[in-house]
Amino acid sequence: MPAAVKPVRVGGERYEATVPDTLDLAERAAIAINGLGGTIDPEHGHDQYFYVRYRAQPPYMSHMAFDHDCTPKFAESFPFMRLMSGADQHIETEQALMSSLVSKISPDDGLYYAIYGPDRPWHSMGHRGYANVHEDYANVAGNGRMLRAMVAWRERDGDPAWDDRIRAMARGLERIAIHKDNYAYYPDGGFAAAFSYPRSGWLRTDEPQTEVESGEGSVVAYHGHQLLGLSWWYQISGDEYALAFATKLANFIMLPKFWGADETALLPMAREQGHFNTHFHARTIAVRGLLQYAIATDNLRIKEFVRHSYEHARTQGVPRIGWFACTQWAEGCNLGDMVAIAVQLSDAGLGDYWDDVDRIARNLLVEQQLVRADLLTKVSQSGPVRPAGSAWHLNNRGYELSPVYPGQETTERVIERSLGTFASQATLTSLPETFSGQCCTGNGTQGLYYAWEGIVRHQAGAAQVNLLLNRASPWLDIDSYLPYEGKVILRNKTASRISVRIPSWVNRRALRCQVDDVDRRPYWAGNYLLVDGLVSGNVVTIEFPMMEETVSFTAMARHWTKPQTYAGKFKGNTLVDISPRDDSPGSYPIFLRDHYKQDKAPMKKVTRYVAPAALRW
Repeated sequence: MPAAVKPVRVGGERYEATVPDTLDLAERAAIAINGLGGTIDPEHGHDQYFYVRYRAQPPYMSHMAFDHDCTPKFAESFPFMRLMSGADQHIETEQALMSSLVSKISPDDGLYYAIYGPDRPWHSMGHRGYANVHEDYANVAGNGRMLRAMVAWRERDGDPAWDDRIRAMARGLERIAIHKDNYAYYPDGGFAAAFSYPRSGWLRTDEPQTEVESGEGSVVAYHGHQLLGLSWWYQISGDEYALAFATKLANFIMLPKFWGADETALLPMAREQGHFNTHFHARTIAVRGLLQYAIATDNLRIKEFVRHSYEHARTQGVPRIGWFACTQWAEGCNLGDMVAIAVQLSDAGLGDYWDDVDRIARNLLVEQQLVRADLLTKVSQSGPVRPAGSAWHLNNRGYELSPVYPGQETTERVIERSLGTFASQATLTSLPETFSGQCCTGNGTQGLYYAWEGIVRHQAGAAQVNLLLNRASPWLDIDSYLPYEGKVILRNKTASRISVRIPSWVNRRALRCQVDDVDRRPYWAGNYLLVDGLVSGNVVTIEFPMMEETVSFTAMARHWTKPQTYAGKFKGNTLVDISPRDDSPGSYPIFLRDHYKQDKAPMKKVTRYVAPAALRW
């Protein structure tokens, strides 16, 4: 029987409002809940369907071995999405999902296992270079994701029952690690999947010698989630045991042999600054783990390492729109990582990266989310008809047909059920061979939350607005007219002072500020416009000219034969048009934004939701 998990509840405040019809991340979160719940399979332990392929007739969702590692990502995302949107769709699915995941945690060692059974013949199928086995195994990165999911639920629900589970998993992860000198690591045991621990124990315990060994071509990726989860848990609980183990993982990830890049071989300091040129998300999740640890321990050396690594990562793509190259495309997983790092670096006083967050959120973060059924239908109609009993799966030889086991896939209402998930790959103008590997949905949805939570903060009667995006909060509501107009209205509730970060593209000399239609002379603290002497009910209006420009930029990724130059039209940080475009019928087009070229924002009536509390992350 699934382990008991307390019922999920949605509280908060709701009220009607007329607002600009512009980007609202809370609305995107509500759509995300549709995709998260709609791609869960209640017939197979509430695992996700890891693979959703649209370019086929009919489109289908399929189980793979990766279900086990990535389903906890959904369990972590659900609390974030509900706090943003207040949506109650799939609330019973969320409950059953987490109960099922908890039931797979062994009472003997605290680890979360992929449990073999005849109803799951794809148990370890799909991991390149590993045989399909019939024994339970605990993937260490999957356990790191489960650890993070449990901490998220503990933070949302305040249920102390999570504490024992979290501590047991932290100790289980520490027990199976290989300890050496001042660091600890996980070996690639050569069993079932990369860096996976069989119930019967490691087959081998060799220390990885290069970054590109095993799995996704990254060793540190299989240590980053655990480091992040342990550090997050320590910040909440003060668990010194978890911190001591996190320190040993951080020391391993920081070893020079895992850093540097071929292009910078003549620059030995590259290894000291977190440079890399391998799998993008695999590296950035390790960087995220290091940053969470550095913030928890106030470790300046690691904070600086992360800052340098982030700055280097920004060069691997087109940061102005949030496109960061993986191999041939931008992976959906990249989005959540880069938003999280930029927000946390800014919060930690290591720089002002809010423009980066704004650019990612307004552009590829929302464009890589699959929200248009009409476009997905066209993609499906362009695809081939599948032979009965077979499915196309991606491997290191490309797409190949493979047999389908009973219960492995579904074709039932795939487009409708999966709206709100994130595509796994993006060029600058399309989502080619449109499909979703659900690892990207987990990371992409969390990127929505990281940006949304950072829009406005509050402390001791002062509100700080970091992003000019729509947001309802307990302290004030933000009505953003961008990118149609250079206008933002702040409807004050409780703040006596508001500081508003003004984006770098705004001409400050032309900015105008009013409180209840009375001009206020702007004064500044760095990039923040300060407005004080406020009381409940004040309306602060900030207006400025909308910057429009057309620029050319070059994209390059590994495996491309040559760079591609694009022309992009921007209004502020929002890309409103781009060329040349990918018009192939099998691709889902993005940046279809002619409506943003208008100079007057349309208005709409909505029900705004204010969460009872934000979730620390």
